[in-house]
Amino acid sequence: MVTKSIQQRSIKLKVTFALLALIVGGLLGFAIGQFGKPLYIVLGVVGGVLFIVSIFSIETGLFVLVFLTYTRFSDIAVHYHNAPSIAKLYIFVLGVLILIRWIVFKEHPVGWQRAAVIIGIYGLVLASSLLYASDTTLVSQKLNDIAKDVFITFIVIVLLKNSARLRAVVWSLIIAGFFLGTISVFQYLTSTFENNYWGFAQTALQQYVGVIQGYRISGPIGDANYYAQIMIVIVPIALERVLHERKRILRFIAIWALLVSLLSVVFTYSRGGFLALSAALLVWFFIYPPGIKYLPLLIIVGVVILMLIPQEYMDRIFSLRQLISGSSVGFKTEDTAFRGRVSETLAAVEMIKKHPFLGVGFNNYMVNYQKYAKSIGLAPNASERAAHDLYLEVVAETGLIGLTTFLLLIGVVARDIINTWKKLRTAKRDELAAMVAAIGVSFLGYLFAAIFIHSAFPRYFWLLIGICMALPQVVKNTLQSEQ
Repeated sequence: MVTKSIQQRSIKLKVTFALLALIVGGLLGFAIGQFGKPLYIVLGVVGGVLFIVSIFSIETGLFVLVFLTYTRFSDIAVHYHNAPSIAKLYIFVLGVLILIRWIVFKEHPVGWQRAAVIIGIYGLVLASSLLYASDTTLVSQKLNDIAKDVFITFIVIVLLKNSARLRAVVWSLIIAGFFLGTISVFQYLTSTFENNYWGFAQTALQQYVGVIQGYRISGPIGDANYYAQIMIVIVPIALERVLHERKRILRFIAIWALLVSLLSVVFTYSRGGFLALSAALLVWFFIYPPGIKYLPLLIIVGVVILMLIPQEYMDRIFSLRQLISGSSVGFKTEDTAFRGRVSETLAAVEMIKKHPFLGVGFNNYMVNYQKYAKSIGLAPNASERAAHDLYLEVVAETGLIGLTTFLLLIGVVARDIINTWKKLRTAKRDELAAMVAAIGVSFLGYLFAAIFIHSAFPRYFWLLIGICMALPQVVKNTLQSEQ
């Protein structure tokens, strides 16, 4: 009887999907004939299908949310193709879906309360800038953006409840890296820099070393250093799946994502990206030294990377020696990027000296830079510049109070990662523990890269915060289900 019931259900599913295929195909044909722009219409139909699927499958909804966020798919559609915002509608649908499941099906969202308190405290510190910042409009604009990003954080925390969903999130990130990295590497190796590949492969002609210039890839972001930062996140996660994934096709995808993510970091020519990537890999291999059986694979990947590294990239990395040699004899360099970073750092230090507790106001470093740079005689013709250091930016804008609450947030996340990893190791869930460790190392790489760049694209930060703060709930539900 059970077998017969299963067969009947299978037949019904096949018939349903066949009818859906006919209906969707017919609607596509009609829409293309009537309105033109087949690509937009296809994307619209695919988006509609994903919306419907997400209603019935939270895992799919979470997977799509992470992919859309990480690839900036919606932003690219808006800015390059004059399309409506996909992300806003999708996030709204997920939020409504959570409410429906809460009210109708009594599926109470859990795990978000502690995050609300910690993030709320930090948010109050940022909002207090409205009382004293020189440009409160900038404060309001940034607070509005942060509120949208934090909403994604809470959606991730609420939806990411078990190991299956964690695995979906991990693969969503890997596929995002696969997608972005493949386009970027193809663009660089074919020198098709004039083609931005629908907006997902932006470039800029910039300084390499000295007077030598060349193209630096910047993916969907438009800035090479930030692109390096988000691709660094993919590397430990993809590497972990290369080492532990059992399915061959998935392992192949992970290997490809690892390779193109590494090359993407190289082709950004980001020196900060190089240091952050090196730190992340060192920490990963310290925690999980590679076994002998994996050495051939890692050697092959390393050889491929070395064969494709341009000489100009090596020259740019070796230019970091100027920082070491210059620190002992007074910093002098012809590198405009180094000179700019020094001026930005000294200006931030002056802001901190004069406003140690509250700072100059959230999102107000840039409008205050000229005044402080000129006051120390550093740049008499200075224009507005960003801090190019997340931590200096936090202190300069929100003072020691802001830095304390920010570090509290980071500290809680770090504790969550470490405790989750330890519990899984104790429970002999080694593969899941390795996945958690990879997420932790990826976040560490992101934070290390932030030493060299400010918070211009905070959505990635808040997405990673959501994933990491959901880990305690993931391990709790996973271990309880096995008892």
